[in-house]
Amino acid sequence: MINIRIILFLLAATLGIFLLLRFQGNLQTGKSPMGILSLEFAHKPACITEITNAWASEGMTGRARANIWIDFLFIPFYAMLFYTLCGTISVRMKDFPAKLGIFLAFGALIAGLLDVLENILMLFSLDGQYNGLTAFLTTFFATGKFVLLLLAALYVIPLGLRLIILKLMPAKQLAIPGGAKQEGL
Repeated sequence: MINIRIILFLLAATLGIFLLLRFQGNLQTGKSPMGILSLEFAHKPACITEITNAWASEGMTGRARANIWIDFLFIPFYAMLFYTLCGTISVRMKDFPAKLGIFLAFGALIAGLLDVLENILMLFSLDGQYNGLTAFLTTFFATGKFVLLLLAALYVIPLGLRLIILKLMPAKQLAIPGGAKQEGL
């Protein structure tokens, strides 16, 4: 059984580092309206050039580099948070929802790996070492990461809330009309 303190620690660390990244890494310019996300989704070398030149002219390259390095610290916390949440929910489910939770738990770890690869490629981009393939791969890894995390969130939020509600409700309120009690999930 998972200790709620582990989940709360992972959640607090994830939110804390997320806020640090958000405020430390204000990298918005006319060429990078989404900040660091603009570089993550710069799918062509010309886009990378525009973004990195804009950051260089604004003196933001060091901030961008620091933001990517901080993100390396962020990755294990969010990946383990979603892994733990999906896994914790899946063991309380049956059939397809249980299998889906296991798949999404490992998907969260894969998302972390994709983020590491994406960060490495972005550091190369900041150093001027990029081409069409690295631009494509950076965008591919970023897209995969966000898709996996979105799927995990779409699993955790409704099913997690359902488990919390069922746990908080007295057993007699879970009775189904006709005398049968609701069992399992």
